[in-house]
Amino acid sequence: MKAWCVLAGLLVACGDDADPLRVTLDTGVVIGVPQGEARAFLGIPYAAPPVGELRFKPPKPVEPWSEPRDAAGVGTQCYQTFSLSGAGGEEDCLFVNVWAPADDGKPKPVMVWLHGGAFVFGSGGDDFYSGKHLAETYGVIVVTVNYRLGALGFLAHPAFAAEDPAYPSSGNWGLDDQLAALEWVQRNIAVFGGDPARVTLFGESAGGFSTCAHYVSPRSAGLFARAITQSGICAIMFPEPAKAEAEAAGIAVAEQLGCPGTGAAAAACLRTKAPEALLAATNPPAPANQVHTGGPFYAGGNVLSTLPNVDGLVLKGTLRELFAAGGYEKRPVIIGGNLDEGTLFHSSFFAQEVPDETDYRAALARRFGAANVDAIVARYPVASFPGANRAIAEVSGDSFFACAARRSARAMAANGATTYLYQFERAPEGPFLQGLGVFHSSEIPFVFGTDPAFPLGRVGPGGAATAEAIQGYWTRFAATGDPNDGAAPTWAPLDPAAGNYLAIGSAIAEKPAFKAAACDFWDAVVPPP
Repeated sequence: MKAWCVLAGLLVACGDDADPLRVTLDTGVVIGVPQGEARAFLGIPYAAPPVGELRFKPPKPVEPWSEPRDAAGVGTQCYQTFSLSGAGGEEDCLFVNVWAPADDGKPKPVMVWLHGGAFVFGSGGDDFYSGKHLAETYGVIVVTVNYRLGALGFLAHPAFAAEDPAYPSSGNWGLDDQLAALEWVQRNIAVFGGDPARVTLFGESAGGFSTCAHYVSPRSAGLFARAITQSGICAIMFPEPAKAEAEAAGIAVAEQLGCPGTGAAAAACLRTKAPEALLAATNPPAPANQVHTGGPFYAGGNVLSTLPNVDGLVLKGTLRELFAAGGYEKRPVIIGGNLDEGTLFHSSFFAQEVPDETDYRAALARRFGAANVDAIVARYPVASFPGANRAIAEVSGDSFFACAARRSARAMAANGATTYLYQFERAPEGPFLQGLGVFHSSEIPFVFGTDPAFPLGRVGPGGAATAEAIQGYWTRFAATGDPNDGAAPTWAPLDPAAGNYLAIGSAIAEKPAFKAAACDFWDAVVPPP
């Protein structure tokens, strides 16, 4: 029956007399809207609403609909207490949005986007992730995805893991939502004119981490042909929480909410709690309420209830271990980040700033252990920066982002994957705060061409050439697995010994020895597995 639906959808989408805004999915007909030269099909459910008894469970199939479904607006964002587009949302939030170019009968490359937001905020429907520009300018199909966030997406508890012997895990619901969306793409993207054999999974921050998690997961094999991870904290030196750690954190949250114990009664109780209560008990505190300076990376508290965990099923090991082991499908990959990754996390937006060297050392001890503080301060002395807060921002940028990207890239390249390493180096115009440089997430409007929708900074006239360059590399990679196709300068795959990477800024240039001294230092702090 599903095969017939897909065939019918192809006939509807490609027929001479067809309405290009009407497509037939495996669950029913959707009616899209024109956006410039692109076609938009928005707010399409890819899984059943995860509400009631389906809360804290893997996503279930969506019920088919009998009447054509309007697809003119993005679906409701997943519940969150903070967002760049406004807080709130609903639990019924598992939607995808599709932007497709005009159909010319030739299968198009597909780019599936996983948004960032630290696994606690964001939405595939945010204006600055619109796929309109990429679809109409470069002829790619863009799919953006909502997935469950915060406690609703990542709260682990032994009672949940005991409910289904076929799924002896808990706390990775958000990653499973993404997997369900990738499966939806494989079943349905052809009716929009897409090529299911040319799917690129790409994401930023939490979405970049998620992209890495799917890259090394055997459950995601065959669902995408290439990957791009932007600022993903993949193969970070600190291990992702183990299942037991995450479940212990979940038990503590449940007790706080009046749901004690580890059995079925605790699970039933948690399913009755309001989303606001669940998120309030788990989300990181606002800067004014933080106990320590240095922000979320240096809090010294327990945020395990909003992070993916190593459960042996969804995540079979830490990303650092899995990348090094090499037991994954070797697909072409682009990986990298931004020049000043750490500054955003140490701004007033996220943190109480570190005022002096005393607080700097205390924060480093909380995060890296007292035994490593002197070596880190010698490597990143306060006197070399405009104050202690900028010094710790540099520590965060190198240790959590740049060197994790190098570590991942070297492992993938050494294990036989064609790997392209980059660093984005163009600061946005009119940033929301001064002095942040090329901060975490500032490449978003450059990649999507969504200036001025992004609230943290503008591409502006001065950044137009950089935006065109990165869009070209990304979309050529999506089409062929090679970002070059005659582009200048040529971007060579990573040679782990040379450390070559592409600097994408006001000028575009390939450079050697990516962060060599800094990353050698951090690899020595916590040696590779």
